[in-house]
Amino acid sequence: MANPAKVKLTKTTVEKLTAADGKRAIYWDSEITGYGIRVMPSGSKTFFYQGRVNKELIRVTIGKFPAKNAEQARKEAKRIQGQIADGQDPRPEKEEAGAATFGDLMTAYGDVLEAQGKLSAKAVKNQITRDIKDAFPKLWAKPAASIDLDDCVKVVGRLKDAGKPRQADKIRSYIKTAFSEAIAARGNVNMPAAMRRMTITSNPAREMRKVEGSSKSRSRALSIAELRAYWRRVKLLPEPHRSLAMLHVLTGGQRQQQLARVTLEDLDRDAMTMTVMDYKGRRKQPRIHVIPLLPEALECIDRITGGGPYVFSHNGGETPIYADFLNEIAGKIRAQMEEAGELENGHFTAGTIRATIETRLMGKPYRVSSDVLAQLLSHGTGSIQRRHYVHDDFEEEKLEALEKLHRMVEGRDEPSAQVIEMRARA
Repeated sequence: MANPAKVKLTKTTVEKLTAADGKRAIYWDSEITGYGIRVMPSGSKTFFYQGRVNKELIRVTIGKFPAKNAEQARKEAKRIQGQIADGQDPRPEKEEAGAATFGDLMTAYGDVLEAQGKLSAKAVKNQITRDIKDAFPKLWAKPAASIDLDDCVKVVGRLKDAGKPRQADKIRSYIKTAFSEAIAARGNVNMPAAMRRMTITSNPAREMRKVEGSSKSRSRALSIAELRAYWRRVKLLPEPHRSLAMLHVLTGGQRQQQLARVTLEDLDRDAMTMTVMDYKGRRKQPRIHVIPLLPEALECIDRITGGGPYVFSHNGGETPIYADFLNEIAGKIRAQMEEAGELENGHFTAGTIRATIETRLMGKPYRVSSDVLAQLLSHGTGSIQRRHYVHDDFEEEKLEALEKLHRMVEGRDEPSAQVIEMRARA
């Protein structure tokens, strides 16, 4: 069917338009390219605008006549035409997505972690709220598609300049991953709807480099002298900080997130063990990690537990310790050690204690094997041999390692084998 002549779509002309031969008809406006009206055999008339966005032909419904009059439809058509000229997608669902803010994106990222069952989701959400939403409310409200590299640097740089390189790098990672997830979400029905609607096409944080110093404390290990100085100062702390920090060391420097989940039900006082569920990594099911308890560790537990269910708690078990609790203790002791001249190699965190325990137990005179340390610190059993052939839970070996650790921090000598002189043959 030949295209009908273009007409100026005014109230008078629109009222006269009909659908010929019982088929719908399209009439185009003579002044605004892409602006038209669809007339159905039933007499229904609908204004629309048609154009191309990124080479894709799109059609946007403006409204039905006469509920939407000709003058209103013409103004809307001009608005849509201007949006397309500016490179914007005028479709309502795209406008909604385009209006998604940086805060919407970061909130959706937290929801993704939660949907994936990540136990770190709550902590990540809290960090995002504190270090982005509360610290940069204007950026939080800025459209996500308009966030650029300078915005990301502003957020991360604030933490780095405040002497928090580890936290700065975490936030860098969260922002970068959030944008990556949004880009990949378009074709993934398993992602939350809020993330799928973002229509993010670029990642402004992609070029951000890892924050220098963010992993320094993790690669550092205290000397034995530093570890003993740390232990002496831990024992001078008020309760419950004293017993919590002691228990952290006496159980081998376990990961703080895992310790926070330990409840009274995870303790076996007869067997003198504590069971920890290790969710680290991409495990769908946690690894059951059993830690022997020294008598001194049980004494610490008795001092800090109360009516609540949690073991690692500063309020009698009502709530678990928060994410930075042990780091705050380590920070205060680090400052004391530095002032007293006991600090040999600078900054360290609670995570450094874990690295120190592993490093020093491997050396002389302790000589704890890497297999035992892997079991004690729940590094996992990655090799085929460990997965399929090693079924020993290393309970005795782990207990022996913890006994060596206790002697180490207390400054006691390691028992050595008795040397028996051999008499010369007669």
